This record gives sequence, structure tokens and C-alpha cells, in this order.
Amino acid sequence: MVVRFEPRNRYCFTSMSNKQAPAVQSIERAIAILKSFSADEPELGVGELSRRLDLPKSTVFRLLSALEAGGLVSQNPETHRYRLGVDLIGLANNVIGYPNLRHVASPHLRRLANTLQETVSLSILDRSDAVNVEQFVPPGRLVVRVGWVGRRMPVHAVSAGRVIIAFLPEEEVAQLLNGDLEALTPHTITDPQALRAELARIREQGYATAFEELEEGLNALAAPIRDHRSRVIASVSVSGPSSRLTPQRVSEIAPEVIQTAEQISREIGYQGTRARYPEIGEGGESV
Repeated sequence: MVVRFEPRNRYCFTSMSNKQAPAVQSIERAIAILKSFSADEPELGVGELSRRLDLPKSTVFRLLSALEAGGLVSQNPETHRYRLGVDLIGLANNVIGYPNLRHVASPHLRRLANTLQETVSLSILDRSDAVNVEQFVPPGRLVVRVGWVGRRMPVHAVSAGRVIIAFLPEEEVAQLLNGDLEALTPHTITDPQALRAELARIREQGYATAFEELEEGLNALAAPIRDHRSRVIASVSVSGPSSRLTPQRVSEIAPEVIQTAEQISREIGYQGTRARYPEIGEGGESV
């Protein structure tokens, strides 16, 4: 599996206070360097970073040297440009508050991907984003690779995020919905009241769906993972082309996705009531 990291934002130092303590300023500059790398620009040179961050080349080089010593960046010996270091993978594995979640979930995700022959992901909530922390793509079949490990997606536009926030306390949901909800496609739900109705439906049926809301031609469904306190901490999602992962098929495979999420939940300590798997009615709708 190729592990990539997508930046949440770009840093700009022109508006930063000049009164920052030197140590804090160095840390913020190092963070800015790390977040400058992306899937589109996996390698960057000292000059590029200097121009982008409006920093002296000597400062950028000094910070890169420190990051390289710590394993957080590495230098390509052929191009002399820098890229993210492999030690970040180990740090990323500890992002979830439950260090064993990826370890527990991986065999279940791999099995589900092979069974359904679709892309299967494990996601968590980070502020207003759903973040992929693990992903399995079945071999030997054309699939839609929704993202990569570390990709951030607006929580309101993806099933992986909705199924988590559907079970959050009301005040947390209100904070997440307080602001403009971006329309990524013509199908993205952007009205807060409509989204609240969707969250209620998710709680009722036990899983979330998203039909062409993140990308046109891409459908997905997701089920919640609960911890030993019955809190929803992550989600299992299945995604694929809308031509193949139709509403009918989504309804058909929903019980298996819910069951997979429940198996993971129980292995990390959840002891609550077992999920009520949806039954399939006429036209493929869950009832």
C-alpha cells in the first residue's frame, strides 16, 4: 500500500506575529514545511520551500536538516529535493486514540474488500474532516480508489464522516454544522436541516450512504465502530463506481458492512446491543 499525506492547509508567514518566541516560531516553520508536501508535490527543493513560505533559504535548509535527522523528511540523492520521511508512517499509526484499532481492523477490512471486490476504508473524525487511516483495494479488479491513507474529506459530504457525527452529542453536531457546507458536486447536501434529517435516518438504519456527493460517479456506504464506552470512534466504509455500487447493491451489502464494523467494535471492547441488520424490501430499499 502506498502511504501518502495530504495537507490540511498551506501556511503563510506574512501574517504571523514577529513576537513569537524563537522556539515556537521554529516549530511552526517546521510544521509548515511538512504540510507543504502533498500527493501532487511529493518532492520539494529548498528554493521552492523558501519562496512558498517566504523564508530565507538558510532557515529552510536548517529546518530540513533537523527534520531529516529525526526521520520526518528524507532527501532524494538523485534530485537533492526533499520528501516526507518514513518515520511519519509510525506516527500516523498512532493518530487514533486506540493504538490497536488499525491492527484489529485490518484483517476484517481486507476480508471485506476481497469479498465485495470494492475499496474498503477505515476512517476517523478530525475536527470537521473524515480522515482515512487505513484502506484496502482488492487485487485484480478495476476499482475506484477513493483516497489514500491520510486523505481528509469534508465530514458532511461522505458516508464515513456522517456515520460518526450522527452519534455525536448535539452540541458537537451544532458546531460542525455552524458554517457554510461546501457543495463538492450538485448532489452534496449543504442545507443544515436536510443534513440533520439525514443524520436521524443514519441513527435509525444503522449505516450511512452518500451517492455522488464527494465526487460524481462515486457512491459509498459506511457503518460505525464503537469503543468500550459505546462511543462511535471510527467507521468502516465501502466505495465504488455509481454504475456498480448502485442504491440496490448498497442496500444488499449494508448488513455485511455493519457486521464487519460490529466485529471490530467487539474486539476493541464494545459490549453493547448487537446491531439490527436492515432487511431488504422491494426495490432494494432497506426497511
